[in-house]
Amino acid sequence: MYSLNERIVQMILSPGKDSLIVEDQDRLVDREIVERVLERGYSVVEFEDSIVFRYIYETGYREQDKKLIVITRETPAEELPFDIYSSFYTVEVSINTLFPKFSRTALEVLDKLELERLYETYSDDLDFLSTRETKEFILKRIYEFDPARRYELSQLIAWLMKLHYNRIQMRDELIDLVMEIAGHKGYDELLDLKKMLLHRESFFEFLQERWPVFLRNYGKFVTNEESKAFFRHKGPASLPFDEPAIKVYVDTMFAEGLLKAVPVDDPVKFGKSWMVIGVDGAGSERIRFGKLAKIATDSLPRTAANFSDWLGFAWRWAELNLVACSISLEESDLSILRSITTLVDSSFENWMREEYGRLLTVSSKFPVTVRDTLSWTSKILHGTGKVALIVIDGMSLLQWSRLSRQLGDLSFVQQTAFAMIPTITSVSRQVIFSGLLPMDLNNLTNNSAEPKLWQRAWIDRGFNERDISYINKADNQLIKAVKNSIEDGQRIIGIVIREVDEKSHAENIGMRSLLAVTDIWLKESCFLDLCDLLLAKGYEVILTSDHGNVEAKGIGNPSEGLIAETRGERVRIYSDSFLRRRIHSQYPDSIEWITAGLPQNYLPLIARGRRAFTTVNSAVVSHGGLTLEEVIVPLIRLRKG
Repeated sequence: MYSLNERIVQMILSPGKDSLIVEDQDRLVDREIVERVLERGYSVVEFEDSIVFRYIYETGYREQDKKLIVITRETPAEELPFDIYSSFYTVEVSINTLFPKFSRTALEVLDKLELERLYETYSDDLDFLSTRETKEFILKRIYEFDPARRYELSQLIAWLMKLHYNRIQMRDELIDLVMEIAGHKGYDELLDLKKMLLHRESFFEFLQERWPVFLRNYGKFVTNEESKAFFRHKGPASLPFDEPAIKVYVDTMFAEGLLKAVPVDDPVKFGKSWMVIGVDGAGSERIRFGKLAKIATDSLPRTAANFSDWLGFAWRWAELNLVACSISLEESDLSILRSITTLVDSSFENWMREEYGRLLTVSSKFPVTVRDTLSWTSKILHGTGKVALIVIDGMSLLQWSRLSRQLGDLSFVQQTAFAMIPTITSVSRQVIFSGLLPMDLNNLTNNSAEPKLWQRAWIDRGFNERDISYINKADNQLIKAVKNSIEDGQRIIGIVIREVDEKSHAENIGMRSLLAVTDIWLKESCFLDLCDLLLAKGYEVILTSDHGNVEAKGIGNPSEGLIAETRGERVRIYSDSFLRRRIHSQYPDSIEWITAGLPQNYLPLIARGRRAFTTVNSAVVSHGGLTLEEVIVPLIRLRKG
């Protein structure tokens, strides 16, 4: 059975023509497909502008004996220049041609990853399906919800646990269909199913409220949390956590911090029980460390993984490191952690070197890279009217995991995204505020152009200059500046918070100390007041970071090279490939990074693994490299209550 991309490549190549037009109005032809046809000897040109295309074609292809594929997305094939359309063979790559038995209306809201999963179950032997029948097929085959089946409460809970543990977000149209089915079968009387489907965090709160009730028969609790008066979420007071289909997730959810252990009067009673992971007692964090280490090892994405596998794994990795920083590690623990870290670093580096270029072209419902943040924010703005994008410079997923436990009555929806490579502020943060690739930015050595880039991005989307505000102020000036923007009626506010990154660079501290400093920052800064203010004034608040950070050890300091940031411990930037190659030969524990998305003369040399271009064996917390901690950053939508 072909994968979706293999089928698309077959569709393109099967006519056996040297000159092809590929009509791709559903944007299904991605970088992987282009690379595969390039391997077959074709050149590929994307048709975007008729004048530019004509110049490229006349100077490079008309009189040349070359196999050529023209990909057109916005322009129908018949509207291309007549000499091209009439002499080239046209292949339509679309939802219609790939899924002829399904309703286009039901499929056109799905992203490429969802379509790939659907194609695994598709067959031309199927009957033609209506829009509703297609949606029911999607529910059953992709989301494992059978519309014809009647579910018991425990089965619904198990299904929701699987959905949310795997961070699968259903489309609104499919949730509406589930709710229609639920209404007919009485599921909505059991629990607030729509809320549980829409809000991952609400579902985990629902489970958390019921866990003490489940344990009540085994130990008397310090607090009377099993009273229904304390329940925020509709549903039965008791859940069968020991049902096999539910139990299989409970242990893992406690280990990964999705559920929190609760105190009991006699924790010893649970010492040999599977429930011990959910009991807050002496040694409970060490138990979590052991289980998380095994989960991280077993769930490490493999060579053929897709981007979503790594985005999901990043949460587990951050939680493991957070637990490791909170307990006293014995030598055996350190040995386990070092072993897993080496494996994670190697696997992620290899995957990034192979897949990073493709990441820049992926289309998905949610942002994949930080470049997608602005477009996603724009969609949210159109639904709400006011938005504030807060970029906490240098905040890693590890730091966010720590901060997220201290936000009081703020709630949030959590996602992740890939930072730009190299993971430095002058590249990745400018990309966030512009929505452009680094290769389209004029200056990658500093962030002075950010205010204009932010403004231009929104003006290009049809907004007025008076609607837009960019604020990059010290903490003691930030609230005042934001209040001024609100009073001026500016409904699009971009905010930079610098202090977290500055603290990581202020001194050579380890990760435990950095987390402690981050805690102090949260208590002393205006951040929580800032979020409260924006939410109270009706703004949607999006929180993200331009890069993370990692603790690295020095391998020496090259004397040549243009340093992109003041402290370029993890990366050096060169404009001369020969100079970069020479330095690489002197420092073999480095990577000559590809130029995907970068200007051709912007050539990063990245310290490999957890190494740094500093004094040999000195320790620093820095960024710029390719570790999971530096690359995958939090993307959070904050709410009140």
